[in-house]
Amino acid sequence: MKKRGQVGSPRSARRGSRSARRSGFAFASLAALALLIPGAYTVEMAGPALDVTGEVAGTRLVKVEGVPTYPTDTQLYMTTVSAAGNPEVGTLGAHALWALVDQESQLVPVRLLYPPTLSSAEDDARNAELMNNSQTVAAAVALEKAGHPVTMKLRVVEIPEGSPAAGQLEPDDIITGITAPGAAPTTVSTFRDLSKVLHATEPGSTVTVSYQRGGEAGTTTIITAPFPPDETGWVHPGSLLGVSLAVEDVQLPATVTYAVEGIGGPSAGLMFALGMYDELTPGSLGGAAAIAGTGTLAFNGEVGPIGGIQHKIVGARERGATDFLAPAANCGETIGYEPEGLRIWAVRNFDDAAAAVRDIGAGRTPKLPTCQDVAAGR
Repeated sequence: MKKRGQVGSPRSARRGSRSARRSGFAFASLAALALLIPGAYTVEMAGPALDVTGEVAGTRLVKVEGVPTYPTDTQLYMTTVSAAGNPEVGTLGAHALWALVDQESQLVPVRLLYPPTLSSAEDDARNAELMNNSQTVAAAVALEKAGHPVTMKLRVVEIPEGSPAAGQLEPDDIITGITAPGAAPTTVSTFRDLSKVLHATEPGSTVTVSYQRGGEAGTTTIITAPFPPDETGWVHPGSLLGVSLAVEDVQLPATVTYAVEGIGGPSAGLMFALGMYDELTPGSLGGAAAIAGTGTLAFNGEVGPIGGIQHKIVGARERGATDFLAPAANCGETIGYEPEGLRIWAVRNFDDAAAAVRDIGAGRTPKLPTCQDVAAGR
């Protein structure tokens, strides 16, 4: 005969069953709660690809007024990255769990992207400023390339120790002209004016630089320095003055407005400039082609690296693009992520990108290396 409370009694079994149910319910509740609690990770994925020559909700994405513009059939897509999470808190656990099994999403630690002192408001403001700056640069590059008058001031902000310009130029000098050996003097009204001369000048050449210092005009001579290799080992042709310059007082002959609310950062600069240049010149730059791309842009037309390119090429292909213009410095990040049917070209400056768009539209192979070529060191 079994005694009360003995193992195996019906009452004891019922108590054990209730305890197991309570434990299971508690575990399920904690698991469900974990899926709803923000974690320490953000999730990145392909964002929308927008045609910079088209419209968004009936509004021109990029509208140029004050100079003649022309219709185009070319589709030029700026690409974006969507992110779940912010500098203060990561994404929900459920979203993070999904990112682990979704091949087109990437789980990134919050602190890898944002410093602990950065707030969401500060991050939004920073990205808005970067976007505004990229728009100004893009407009200046496109208008100048299309033959419209653009002016700006180039102010010296830093002269590194050991620079060939040390003792020749000073911070706050305004560069106004440059003369290369055997060439006529060039007035420097834009960054492109200065770069065009330097990029055609061999390192070790003596150039004459004109400047304004405190309202007084002056000249000096500087022995130019070579470019260092970039991330891919490529060395830019030409030479450097060895100073850091700030661009100020940019004067444009047109008013340009952008309908890109909610999108920040500098990476659309190249595509903004290509889209504007297409509209500022007769005909369709790329025929009826659908071309996407990304890249920061400098006032001299140089294209710089960006983040999230593996997501951007996915978004481009989903939008129907057949060709993608990628900063050469990012090419290594595209390997293994190339969507089927998308050719990825390595670009280093605006002129190369515009020529590639023109070739693609005409059915020609661009005279550019592919990202696979660059990543392989070819």
